[in-house]
Amino acid sequence: MTRVANYVVAYEATERGNEAIELGVALARLTAAELRLCLILPRSSAVPAKVPSSTADFDSLLEEQGREWLAGAAARVPADVTASTHLLWADSTSEGLIEAAKNFDADRIVVGAARGGILNRFSIGSVANALLHASPVPVALAPHGYRAPAALTRITCAIGTRPGWEALLDSMIALSNGLSVDLRFVTLVEVDAAHGRPAHPKPHPPQAGHDHAGSAHAGSAAHLVAVLDYFRAKSTARGTVKTEVATGSSVEAAVEALGWDPSEVVFVGSSRLARPSTIFLGITANRMLHALPVPLVVVPNTHPHPAPPTRIPPTPAPPARTH
Repeated sequence: MTRVANYVVAYEATERGNEAIELGVALARLTAAELRLCLILPRSSAVPAKVPSSTADFDSLLEEQGREWLAGAAARVPADVTASTHLLWADSTSEGLIEAAKNFDADRIVVGAARGGILNRFSIGSVANALLHASPVPVALAPHGYRAPAALTRITCAIGTRPGWEALLDSMIALSNGLSVDLRFVTLVEVDAAHGRPAHPKPHPPQAGHDHAGSAHAGSAAHLVAVLDYFRAKSTARGTVKTEVATGSSVEAAVEALGWDPSEVVFVGSSRLARPSTIFLGITANRMLHALPVPLVVVPNTHPHPAPPTRIPPTPAPPARTH
């Protein structure tokens, strides 16, 4: 029996919950996955003072309301996507979502943006933040105001040059195999940041800033050649594949320098600080969030990092012989 991919959608009766559904629909259409719309209710040990009932009665009322909310959530899913609803109890929403992902053998968790963000930009709430530092499966983040396109037409993979980038490539390969979606591999270069020079220095001899920018750009372009070789050796994706090096005075500026389609999604890897098979949002990915106008998928670290070389203490010199 062929396994059908499924995505846990973090639903709540707010615009953030609706945006999570929209992104879940977009991803499900791309991969023929099913959605698990999960509403996490808090385990209560005390009844709010304004509720004149016992704990059991309060939980029953909360459950009834939750099922009404989930019925509304199911009504938002279009007919071409299969979805089921699940009312779950947990000490925290992030804990409940991670447990749901394990129980459903889910391929990813989908969450919406916190309120207060700029339209088509990210504002990370407490639930998303907790998932981005603990989830064992990829986490897909919908920007504020996100609406699902008819189809996702491109996947961009923002890939660094540090060890561990293969884990991100493996996730991309698993997702895109057999699909006709276009793929783009990009690296981000902060021009002159390493030397404390401005991005556009005033003319001065002898082009020191240009040498640094050219070297960084060339190194990133060379790395993308290795990335393409790795990808093509394993992938059966049928879409167009391209690479791009984006430069800017900051990560945010480099992201904004790239062209973005409303019907695309971005993949990034976890920080090297992440425990094996767990997400930990790194500094670069966190800065990308401030500039990205499209959904972001953060992939767990599944490749063990090489252990640092063992330092062997020098053999002490023999004591000097006396005569």
